Amino acid sequence: MNTYKHPTDLELSKLRLAILLAVVFALLVAVFLASPWPGGDDWETFHGAAQRVLDRDPLYGTPVTHAYYSNPAWFALLLAPFGLLPIRFGWAILSASTLIAGLALLRRWELHSGAIKPVLVLLSPPMIYTLLHGQIDAIIICAVFLPAEWWALAAFTKPQVALGLLAGIPPAHWLRVILVSGAVLAVTLVVFGLWPLDLIDQPTPFVDAGHNLWRGLWPFQVPAGVALIALGFSRKDERLLIAGSPLLSPYAAISTLIGPWIAAVTYLNNWQSSLVFASWWAAVIYRGLG
Repeated sequence: MNTYKHPTDLELSKLRLAILLAVVFALLVAVFLASPWPGGDDWETFHGAAQRVLDRDPLYGTPVTHAYYSNPAWFALLLAPFGLLPIRFGWAILSASTLIAGLALLRRWELHSGAIKPVLVLLSPPMIYTLLHGQIDAIIICAVFLPAEWWALAAFTKPQVALGLLAGIPPAHWLRVILVSGAVLAVTLVVFGLWPLDLIDQPTPFVDAGHNLWRGLWPFQVPAGVALIALGFSRKDERLLIAGSPLLSPYAAISTLIGPWIAAVTYLNNWQSSLVFASWWAAVIYRGLG
């Protein structure tokens, strides 16, 4: 008996979308590989951490390249496959993923955003900064696409980007959050030993660095972050949870604001978003990228 079922229009549409995304992703990777951009100094640190995992070398205590690896050990485990790739190829994959992540977040928070807002997201100062340095901020924020029990891990992977997600976890999910996070932590403790203590003992030079947006301001920006997260909690609006996260941290780079920027444009219309975009670039040009 023939049990073959013809794919539905919805299934064909999803298949075509998946193929289109794969083609676009491959083209973006090729473009970044061929570009003259240097490849990201922060990505050098992440790539070096991935290689340390593969070589079973200590993650913390000594600089990886120009900087220490300062994220949790579970993220280094996720990065481990990139340690097998040439550093520039890994940066190209990260950069292509970052662009798609930015557009995915915009679509999640504003289903019909038109043609202008995606351009404002892709050409914004935080997006350009993220690509130039090889940062992971947009990728971390995409934890909102995962079940809520994974949000705590994302929040602690880069608190200045996603700490507010803790307030968005429904109370009914907290037992699963504890179980999932505890299991992941247990695995990393087996693999890396008492790495949280090693991480705490590391220097934190970026807090006093010139590119820290909150240098000289911390902690006076914290109440604004608390207000946004409290409002996001009461309205069950993850955009506000993400927007408030950088304000709770003593350190933030321009890349840290990619989430708040995408959230902001979903509250603004096209001309308002464009005005903020232009003023932001004017400020960056005046002060320099840092």
